[in-house]
Amino acid sequence: DLFGYGDVTQDVLDYIVFTQTGLGGNEQKAISASMSGEAFQLPAGPVGVAFGADWREDKGWRNPDSLAVAGLALGNQEDPISGSTKATEVFAEIDVPLLKDKPFIEALDFDGAIRYSDYDLFGSDTNYKAGLNWRINPALKFRGTYTTAFRIPNIPELFGGVSEGNLTTVDPCSNWSSLSPSSKIYQNCQAAGVPTNYVQLGNTVLTDAGGNPDLQPESAESFTLGTVFQPIEGLSLTLDYFDIQIDNAIRTTPGSTKLLLCYESVNLSHEFCGPQHHTRNPLNGDVNYLSTQNANTGSETMKGLDIGVVYSFEKFGLDHALDLKATYLSEYETVAFDGDTPTVIDGHIGGGNGGYPNWRAVGSWTTTARKWSGTYSVQMIGEGDDFYATSGPGSSIPAQFYHNAQLSYDLSDALRLSVGIDNIFQNDPPFVASWTDGNTDTMTYDLLGRRGYLRVTYRR
Repeated sequence: DLFGYGDVTQDVLDYIVFTQTGLGGNEQKAISASMSGEAFQLPAGPVGVAFGADWREDKGWRNPDSLAVAGLALGNQEDPISGSTKATEVFAEIDVPLLKDKPFIEALDFDGAIRYSDYDLFGSDTNYKAGLNWRINPALKFRGTYTTAFRIPNIPELFGGVSEGNLTTVDPCSNWSSLSPSSKIYQNCQAAGVPTNYVQLGNTVLTDAGGNPDLQPESAESFTLGTVFQPIEGLSLTLDYFDIQIDNAIRTTPGSTKLLLCYESVNLSHEFCGPQHHTRNPLNGDVNYLSTQNANTGSETMKGLDIGVVYSFEKFGLDHALDLKATYLSEYETVAFDGDTPTVIDGHIGGGNGGYPNWRAVGSWTTTARKWSGTYSVQMIGEGDDFYATSGPGSSIPAQFYHNAQLSYDLSDALRLSVGIDNIFQNDPPFVASWTDGNTDTMTYDLLGRRGYLRVTYRR
């Protein structure tokens, strides 16, 4: 109260205070039918087939309070939204045993699938999968799959409406005149007419975010190649290589990323320099419009390895299971448009992009008796560099470990009682220079700290 505590009359409060309401919902209708079975017999075994059809209709809507639509309520302006999509699909799958009980081939199987999709808003598309499974002997197996995919934008991506918000954003033109005159940022900020004494006020920019009804479907190709090795009873080792290429990928590019790519491009040539992405106040240089709405990027490429170790054994009259899963992300790059310089995402964290360290892993040890079981697990989020800061606090983020434990007891065949503690050692989230909120990356790290829970499960 700018005029002093207690001098606002009840009549004034009744005039300015109101109850803000909004309604929204989602609805899906679906009809599906399928059949599967053995078609005929080959020397190596029966041929399995499956086929079917699906029909779906998805709807979504949101009606904010009228004052929110007008931009007069607490918070930022919101638009009412509604939309729907319809799809009809048919598919077929086949599993063909090619060879069996041959030298170095205990079993060789082919599995394939094809799907035709027809969408009311996006037309039709056909995708397929082809894979081979080769078991050399009981201990060693190889597998490989090639797949194409087609994904239409979902209802929120299409019809999510546009809302404004003050989002954490790094403006590369802040204090640009202190940089080397040979740097692209210096030259581009000068060419854009940003005043020489410009310094970004605060660390947020009013940003448009939300759906985009002009989105187009994604298409993808993926290739996987892996092996399963079972050298002794109870031990299984898996190693899988994956290579995924997405075209017209639907992404929300953070404002910081858009500004950096623009002002690091040659002669402001990047698509993100266009007025549909951002504009500046011609007087003081502030970014007065910035859009992070969903958009079709040029492409995404992701490559890496999935590693798995599972070991089951019995000791002291109890059953034990060790499970380790790790992923090494060797490459993750996005391209905003054809000919653009790829943006490297792997090994980086923060800036509204999320966390993509090169290594992630989770391991657990579970011990089971007749009525009770206990699990101790450790999650590891690998080290990474900030997307934008190259030096100083928060520019290099160390690996984080979260320890969790759970104990369960079966009170009966239908009733189970579980108690657990997550983040046992109170691992506070690390400081990230281009943080999204709370001085860290809320999309990557645990903000709740140590916490316990009690769970009762009843099944009939």
